Parts: sequence; structure tokens; C-alpha cells
Amino acid sequence: MTPLQRLQYLGMKYALAIVLLGLCNFTFAEPEILVNQRLADRLSLKPGELVELSLTGDMSKARIFRVAQLYQEKADPYVVPLKRNMIKMHLSDLEQLIERPDQLDIISIRAKKDTDAHALAAKLNAEAIGFIAVSAQELAEKNSTTFEVVSRFHKAIAFITMMAGAIFIFALVVMRVEDQRKNLAILTVTGISRKTILKLLVLESIFFAFVASIIGAGTGILAAKIVNFYYQNFYQTTLIFARVTPAILLQAATVSFLLGMIAGTFSWFRLRRLQVLQELGR
Repeated sequence: MTPLQRLQYLGMKYALAIVLLGLCNFTFAEPEILVNQRLADRLSLKPGELVELSLTGDMSKARIFRVAQLYQEKADPYVVPLKRNMIKMHLSDLEQLIERPDQLDIISIRAKKDTDAHALAAKLNAEAIGFIAVSAQELAEKNSTTFEVVSRFHKAIAFITMMAGAIFIFALVVMRVEDQRKNLAILTVTGISRKTILKLLVLESIFFAFVASIIGAGTGILAAKIVNFYYQNFYQTTLIFARVTPAILLQAATVSFLLGMIAGTFSWFRLRRLQVLQELGR
């Protein structure tokens, strides 16, 4: 056998061995599963490790699976509080594990973009019996009733808190003006018109209310960060539990502006009957 023939023989031999090894791995490889991060941390699992799964506690009819990858649960308000330990696997592997072939509870279908989900669900319901097709929007509306109630409750609490804060700031502004009665009397004696004094009162009230709104907004942003930091670590999720949006900041600034104008005008009407000489004689 010439050296060239020997080299060809060895090459064919190693190639056949690689093909057989690949066939063996393809035939006898363990089915793969995905494990959520919560369960992986609980059991100290890593990608590539082998686990046994069974429907019963005695591990009868257990099957071996390989952890293909760890994944993080989506930030779903419905799922996050449940703290579920989740495993995802292929449908065929699940059927063999639970020994229930061709039996499904829920099927999720992803439609193409710009597809009318309601029309598609209606068409599927008209095709056959034995299942009910609903769009994702309809399913969300049915399952989000609790969150709608909680949202309304939060809005009511926010409104009451805002009104209480507004009354508190209004009282502070009026008390501050009352403390400056003597200074206002001096301004009147020096010849400053009442219209100018009114402008000063309104501007001072607006500025005071605006500063209070800035302090409140900063406190709210800090509180939201603390709430998100605590609950995101507690539930191990990226869900946003508290958020201060630009719309909320704009609303706070608008309320403070209106509140300052009202407080300044109210203080002015209280000072219209100001007895200058009496105030200067105190």
C-alpha cells in the first residue's frame, strides 16, 4: 500500500468514525429544556447540566433532560407575584413525560403584523368545534379586571393625596402672607400701588408653590426608585412597580401654578381691608 493510499484509508476511517459518533449523539442525546432564573438559583442549575423530571414524588418513570439555557421571566404583573418555578420543553417531550399524547390545554398562535386578531379568532371558531379561540386583547381584558380595580384605587389615593398637599401648601402660603402684613403696610405707605402689591403676592405664592412641587417631585422620584429596587430584587424581575412620568411632573407643575395664583389672589382679598396705620403701630 502506497503512502497516498494509506493516507486515504486513514482519512476515510476517521471520517466514518466521526459520522458514527454524530449519529450516536443525535440518536441518544437527552432532550433539552429551558429553566427560568428563579428555579435555577433555587436548585443551583447551570446550562449543560442533566436533570431528572417526573410527575410523581417517587420519581417513577423519570426522564433525563439537559438544561439548554436559563431565561428570565417577562415583566408580567400577573405572573410576577406568583413566584413560579418554570420549565419549558418541546411539546413532544412534554407529551411523553405526562403520557398524554395529542392533548393540549392552551395553544398560542402568533399572527403576522397587521392581522385582524378578532377576525382570525372568529374564523377559527367557525372552522371546528372542541376549542375556543380568543384574541390576545380579549384575553387581556378578561384577566385584567383586578388590575383595573387596583388602578382606580391608586388614582383615588393619588387624588386625595394631591388635594391634601394642595390644601397644606395653600395654608402655608396664606399664613406667610399674614405674617407679612406689616411689611405690606410699609409698601403701601411708601406709595407702591395695590396692583403692584397684588402682583408681588401672586408671584411669591407661585414661586413658593412651584418650589414645593419640585421638592415633592424629587421625593416621588426617590421613593419610586426605592420601591422598584426593593420589589425588583424581592420578586427577581424587571417589572416597574412605581414610575414618575413626565405627564405626572407636568400635572404637578400645573397644579402648583394654579394653586399659587389662587393663594395669592385669596391673600390679596384678605389684605384689601388692611389698616395701614394700625399695622404700623403694632
